[in-house]
Amino acid sequence: MTVIRGVTSRLPDALKAAEIGDAPSSSALAAAVRRAVLDEFRTRAQFTGRLAEIDALLRSRAGGSSEAVESAMSAHLRELRLLRVTEPEESDRFVVTEGEGDTFELLSPAYVDELTGKVVLAGQLRRVAAPAGVSEGEEA
Repeated sequence: MTVIRGVTSRLPDALKAAEIGDAPSSSALAAAVRRAVLDEFRTRAQFTGRLAEIDALLRSRAGGSSEAVESAMSAHLRELRLLRVTEPEESDRFVVTEGEGDTFELLSPAYVDELTGKVVLAGQLRRVAAPAGVSEGEEA
């Protein structure tokens, strides 16, 4: 619904920009709608990307952000349907930056736009050795 509301709010400007009169042709109307949709998704991608960067920065500062900021950011992410992924099992959403070993340590979360399924900001993982007392093939 958020995207649809954004597109419908952009449609009058797209029609005006296309210089469509009172009785637009179907191809002109389709082009205006296409432009409004693309503009809305471009704007959403820019906004969600910035919000993901801010949240990642706040989370990377250990103990640096207050509980109120954390709560507010989580609420904003939920409202925008921006998913914070903190589980390394979702490896296609992360970049492995360094280290050796068979397990991963989360350095920064990944962010996925739930509306489009696209990764807004890739997370970062570090390879680490398995915890002591856990042999290969066992889970911690």
